[in-house]
Amino acid sequence: MSMKESAYVGSTDSNDVIDLCDVDDDVDDTGGAGDFAGTQPSKPLKGILKGVDDDVERKDSAPKRRKKELHFSEIMHEVFYYETRSPAPFEADDNEVQFIGESSASAANALKPSSQMEQSKATAEYTVLSSRHGRARREQRSISKHDLKTAIKYGLKLPGNPDPRSGEKRWKFIYQGLVYVTDAACKKEITSYRQNYQNTPPGMECEPVDAVPITCQMKEKHNELVRVLKDEQHLITGHTFVIVDQSGSMRNSDVQGFETRSHAAYRCLGVDFIKQQLTSRNPDQADLFAEAVSVIEMRDDGDILLARVPMDWILYNHLVDRPTKSRPCSHGNYSQSLQLASKLIFQEHSMLLSDGMNHDDMPNFSLVFLSDGRPSDSERRHDQERIDILTNLADSLTNKFSFFAMGVGAPAADFQTLRDMVDHISEKGGVGSFVHTGLSKAKLSQSFSKVSSVLTSHRTTLLQDGKPAPKAKKGYKMRPTGKTVGLSSIFPSTKYNATSYDIRRFRFDKDKAKGNSQDPWKQVQFVGNDVNGVEVEDNPFGKGAERLAYRFYELKEGKRLKCFVAKDSLHQTEETKEAFHHTFCLVQSRALEWADRYNQAIKMSPLLKPADECLKAPQLRFLCPSVYSIKQKGRNGERKDYLVEVKLEGKFHKWNSNNGFVSKSKVVDAGQTIELKAGSELVPLEQFVHAFTHWVYEASQREIIVCDLQGVLNQEGKHPEFILTDPAICSRRPANRLGKTDMGLNGIRRWASSHRCGAVCKGLNLPCLGRVY
Repeated sequence: MSMKESAYVGSTDSNDVIDLCDVDDDVDDTGGAGDFAGTQPSKPLKGILKGVDDDVERKDSAPKRRKKELHFSEIMHEVFYYETRSPAPFEADDNEVQFIGESSASAANALKPSSQMEQSKATAEYTVLSSRHGRARREQRSISKHDLKTAIKYGLKLPGNPDPRSGEKRWKFIYQGLVYVTDAACKKEITSYRQNYQNTPPGMECEPVDAVPITCQMKEKHNELVRVLKDEQHLITGHTFVIVDQSGSMRNSDVQGFETRSHAAYRCLGVDFIKQQLTSRNPDQADLFAEAVSVIEMRDDGDILLARVPMDWILYNHLVDRPTKSRPCSHGNYSQSLQLASKLIFQEHSMLLSDGMNHDDMPNFSLVFLSDGRPSDSERRHDQERIDILTNLADSLTNKFSFFAMGVGAPAADFQTLRDMVDHISEKGGVGSFVHTGLSKAKLSQSFSKVSSVLTSHRTTLLQDGKPAPKAKKGYKMRPTGKTVGLSSIFPSTKYNATSYDIRRFRFDKDKAKGNSQDPWKQVQFVGNDVNGVEVEDNPFGKGAERLAYRFYELKEGKRLKCFVAKDSLHQTEETKEAFHHTFCLVQSRALEWADRYNQAIKMSPLLKPADECLKAPQLRFLCPSVYSIKQKGRNGERKDYLVEVKLEGKFHKWNSNNGFVSKSKVVDAGQTIELKAGSELVPLEQFVHAFTHWVYEASQREIIVCDLQGVLNQEGKHPEFILTDPAICSRRPANRLGKTDMGLNGIRRWASSHRCGAVCKGLNLPCLGRVY
């Protein structure tokens, strides 16, 4: 046999080209002659090449194939080919473990003493035919050829995964954490890696990543989020799609602090992205966190590992544990995985559009692409496919799409394709970023932390107040505080008498307002008798986001009657009842309708019956405002309209707002609680207010919420009653927006992120949106 012919002995991988160095390694992997030097087996077995023994006898017929001597340097070595025992059939039970010294002809040999078994053969006598691929992997993972021979001699022999291209059977030998994969003949080296890394070389030790203990509360929260992501997609504030390279090269053990590149990718994804997002939230973790994550593993094709799952601690545990269950193998084709991610993104985008969501309310879609080298699909047509995919994403999602590419590999690794992809996104005006992390754990962690920071920034922008451009405000001076009330010398005011002014009082008719064809304003009588004037203090005593509150009085013969509260716009706008007060009255009248329906639902719920039958659950009531129109007599007389409500007596309190604020009282006065038949604990009365917003959300088919709930709790009567004023309605669809206080879908998102369900929500059978009180 010629040197070239002997060099290709046992080669089964068409992609591996074995050079003469492979033969040198087979002869001796210790740098010298080793066990083969000058030795001859007492009983040479039949050679693995057809006709090797015949060549020895037919010297004249085939003189070129007689030679078995290979010359390296000036040392003569003889190569002997040993027949390996036939492996056990692959049809055997997968659970059966076969020792290497066991004969397939008779299982009884397994019971023989080791001195009578093949284990007695010297370790160096076992055949290992190297391949370029296998040798490269051993160098990267600090595995010697002697380690492989030791695994053959002492390890466990199990059926391996077949060749992904040819389907040829393979075997694997496992010994002390080392896994050695061979061809079907158990001679050719395919690859090797460490299953556990107790013997990792110095400087490459792995830092353990502990799973987070999952409590029952976490499981309940997870199930709640799964329901929200499925049934209430409009609450999602962001969706991150992660493509993780799981090609064969991700088994390399060259990232400091991690067993393999795959371990580095998944554990940094869990620790520096998911964990950072979770720990940066509210410390009590009670708020709804409607962020979705999808993970695609890239091999020959893209495989969906996780699709639209909640970003929580259960996901964190899944990701940090994934490397122990996922085996990197085969090629890394960029286009297949990128196409799959694009398909998932457009499916969700189309679904949200069909649901009536406008672009500004869309969640942010982020695509993270992590790979350790150039794509296996590197033809020009594949490059164009990837550019087309990214172009469609950038054009359709515009500022709602971000692309982050990470290259994990040696400094000389080729990441030009990833750079080109990022450059294309940047040219389209999108957010694109590429980082070559090298083999540094710190840089990989920093890259994921950067993605986490950008995601937080996107969410903050999405959930910002969305206030219009600032408007010019009126010049005003707040009314001084003090115990003296009503002295005009201290609190200046303006009086309007019936002699000089035409004074009228109007009520808003919500039924007429629905048709838009009739005037919804109906003139009604004054509250007091024989009223012939009104008085308004010049300085407001209260201020809100849109209105100023003044003390207002009806006058009889110049004397003040009952005190009211007049509300005016904070801004320099026209303040007629048509221009400004129409929306306020419409919102408050609709809130009053919802409150009437809610009170009935409370009454009908068996779980919300008070334990004391003499008591009733608290009711909610909104004030009915009216508008006082004051016009100076004469043809060109000036007109002024005031929105007027009854002045509330008692401690004024704000339970929630239209920007996500929800009051969370830690200490509750025992006098403001109620005991229900269905529970043993006292329920704070304020839960009936918080549950009202949640109930409206569900009763309106998740279209609106009534929020900005403020007022007083009146406990003077037989039964407690919440008297509320100045509410806001946040509408999911832009066409249904009601005034400047309607924060739209973002208002609903902010409320849902901070609402806590309690006994009242449970008693109304409402789906859980937040942790129970």
